[in-house]
Amino acid sequence: MKPKPVLIFDLVSDLVSPWCYLAKRRLDRTIASLQGASQPVVRWQPFEINPTFPDGGVEVERYLTETFGSAKAARSALDGVTSAGAEEGISFEFDKLNFVPNTMNAHRLILLAEKQGMGDKMADKLFHGFFEDGQDIGQIEVLAGLASEAGMDAADTESYLGGDENRDLVRSMEARVRGAGLTGVPSLIVNGRLAISGVHDSDVLLQVIDRALFEDLPESPSPHSLN
Repeated sequence: MKPKPVLIFDLVSDLVSPWCYLAKRRLDRTIASLQGASQPVVRWQPFEINPTFPDGGVEVERYLTETFGSAKAARSALDGVTSAGAEEGISFEFDKLNFVPNTMNAHRLILLAEKQGMGDKMADKLFHGFFEDGQDIGQIEVLAGLASEAGMDAADTESYLGGDENRDLVRSMEARVRGAGLTGVPSLIVNGRLAISGVHDSDVLLQVIDRALFEDLPESPSPHSLN
């Protein structure tokens, strides 16, 4: 029998947030530093930043100006996240992006991949494909290609994405997260009990993990309870 997981991480994330990519990379590094007989489980919790975007997405320059208020402010923010990404081995290539996509199908793809034991790998492929290769992850054929790279069947994936399976599941999972009080990404829920939002270094994540495992520890940092 496999040992029951002691640690379950629910990563609340969207594929078009560079901070979510950073948060996932730092979580991966933190998990790699843990020692124990039980393998931690990471589960994807979809969160659409832009659920009303058209299927073709929105032009990136328009999106950045509307989000940050000006092209100058957008450039400053992107320069900051690019520097942070370099420290984690991520090469953000924002100049390669033409559109910010609707991410419903990307979330659906990760849920399909999780059923095949490849959810974490699929998320990495999507983040890398979008932010480092400039691929339009709103397009079904692009998603099918990335799925194939992850080890999934491209034809089956394309057929699945052409339908509606798991569309309602994405919406219900997102509603559950919002109902728990989380309104932004990235956020991390540990063992269904503690949540922390934003991008944090491993030392902070380790404190949250300790807090989730050992309830009598003093709160430092102060993660929010979901109960």
